[in-house]
Amino acid sequence: MFSYQSPIDPLTTPEPSEGGKGDARGAITVKRLLLETAIVLAIALPLALGLHTFVTQVYAISGHSMEPTLHDGERVVIDKLHSGLDEIAIGDLVIFTSAQDPRKNLVKRVIGLAGDRIELRGTRVLRNDEPLEETYIHRSLYPDRPGEAVVVPPGHIFVLGDNRPQSQDSRHFGSVPIELVKGRVFLRLWPIDSLTSF
Repeated sequence: MFSYQSPIDPLTTPEPSEGGKGDARGAITVKRLLLETAIVLAIALPLALGLHTFVTQVYAISGHSMEPTLHDGERVVIDKLHSGLDEIAIGDLVIFTSAQDPRKNLVKRVIGLAGDRIELRGTRVLRNDEPLEETYIHRSLYPDRPGEAVVVPPGHIFVLGDNRPQSQDSRHFGSVPIELVKGRVFLRLWPIDSLTSF
């Protein structure tokens, strides 16, 4: 006798495959990727926040008082760790809070440290009776008053802008208390084609 068997419908009959294993592997890979991303973010974000809070910070330059060294709209990075009086040197660029307006930050060049005698005469700056070599400034004509000098008080610095004719600086507001200094400029970050370390 012959027995009848119905034809197999290829559309409804399950075929043995490894699709289940592949899907499981894919799900594990996605989960692992998400976990690794979460771990990296958990480490990187606090680290970046810590660096920003305690080590470095980016500031935008506003105005023309530091030309030709720094220009309006440029971005600089400051070193917040080395901003104490024993860490700052003559010629450093520093950012500090304005004593006249605490909402403002100013950037200037350090010309004198505590105990220095600063005299502005003609086109020269004399520090302890020695002329400073300043290749970075727009020249300014100071009142020619020989012997009229400022002695920088303890815990202070004397600062001037590089664009002397257009700068409000220690000539106007006096020496700056070191506790107002936020940091020393060590890098011009932007524009990228003007990347410069100081």
